[in-house]
Amino acid sequence: MAPHDKTELRGLCPAHLAQALDAIAMARGMDRNTYVVAVLEAEVKKVAHEASLLSRMLRGNPYLTEGGAE
Repeated sequence: MAPHDKTELRGLCPAHLAQALDAIAMARGMDRNTYVVAVLEAEVKKVAHEASLLSRMLRGNPYLTEGGAE
């Protein structure tokens, strides 16, 4: 996906969470959406790194085989 390709991401959350996100974003000089995108991107990178590490470290391990999840 090219960096300029965007899609809308929306959903409901508890009011206290939205207030906290707004406060954190303002403290960092961002709007809520910019902050949430940064947090989500960091989480996706972390999970992708974990998946990559597991894939490399468990090569040949029965826990990593297809259908191994129960």
